[in-house]
Amino acid sequence: MDYPKSIPSVGLVNGKFVNEDVVAGLPGSLIPATWGNDITDELLNVVKSAGLEPSETDATQLLQAVKKLSQAGEDKHAPDVGAANLYMANYVPAITMLKDGLVLRFTAGNANTGASTFAPNGLLPKPLVNLASSALRPAEIVGGSLCSVVYCAALDSWLLVYASGGNATGGRLLSVRTFTSSGVYVPTVGMKNVLVKVMGGGGGSAGIGTTTTNQASLTGGGASGSYAEALLSSATIGASQVITVGAGGAAGPVAANAGSGGTSSFGSLVSAPGGGGSPWIGSITFPAVGLFVGGFPSTPSTGANILNSAGAAGSPGISVNGSTLAGHGGNSPLGCGGFGSSVAMALAAPGTGYGSGAGGIANAPNQPGRPGGAGAPGVVIIYEYA
Repeated sequence: MDYPKSIPSVGLVNGKFVNEDVVAGLPGSLIPATWGNDITDELLNVVKSAGLEPSETDATQLLQAVKKLSQAGEDKHAPDVGAANLYMANYVPAITMLKDGLVLRFTAGNANTGASTFAPNGLLPKPLVNLASSALRPAEIVGGSLCSVVYCAALDSWLLVYASGGNATGGRLLSVRTFTSSGVYVPTVGMKNVLVKVMGGGGGSAGIGTTTTNQASLTGGGASGSYAEALLSSATIGASQVITVGAGGAAGPVAANAGSGGTSSFGSLVSAPGGGGSPWIGSITFPAVGLFVGGFPSTPSTGANILNSAGAAGSPGISVNGSTLAGHGGNSPLGCGGFGSSVAMALAAPGTGYGSGAGGIANAPNQPGRPGGAGAPGVVIIYEYA
């Protein structure tokens, strides 16, 4: 589209039309029919391509058409003509240079199997990365995906901000995997990072012995297991990891110590030991004051880059001249310790949730021995992110 410069008789001045100057005796420019028709047809093509019916009386149709075509983005979408991992598209009008923030769309012809590139209109291919600026993992783009990409000059790469049917939305939660028993973790396709929560098993509470007329017996609560949180990349995790879930500490038999909770772990990367069980110390004879310790806390967890924490100790039981209160179980970040029972309670309260300690138990005079409570088991929870 240009002025009719190739026609000498048109009378252009400095390449543009001029009016007739009667005083100076200068003729005005002519508008050739061919040129006038070409200009009109070119404008009408814009109007028609937007789905509008040309009208002589509507002077806003060209503006309407430009707005409509801009919203449709037809000049920014093209089919992929490349191969898997080597995406290419030809846009009309052609993209001749890359500019920071340039947004383009293409319909992928193939799924990606790993790191990929994108090149519009034969320009030099640039890396195609996710929103975390990392190389694409397999299946982030699937065949037939409508993909939206943005050129980032700072990275000299194309950011994949959307891919229908794929896993291209960086940081999106893919799934939550909860292991309440030991097993093997195999990452979901498209996983880039995981938040792992590892909870060791809670300790049990000891059993109490038989009491005579002037005796009472009681125990402290079990300790909670240690706790860990870690953010790990897919590269660190690899193809799989063995998951170990620590059991809750066993309830102590009559007049015997309780068991400690088991260690939970995410492979060799993160480990959370279990909490200690409370010990059986013996009965107390009135009048006297006695303190019966709870389970010792576990050692701190290891391997976590967000939080490494030891468990909470079980509360001690206490007896003052016949008035008794057993110790509460240690609370955990994922569970509540069992409450300390009074002499009226027949059974010890187990730990609840995950990783908490069992509550202790108490005996009044002239009562038979009773077993303690069990600690809550550990758990491994994995949040997978694209």
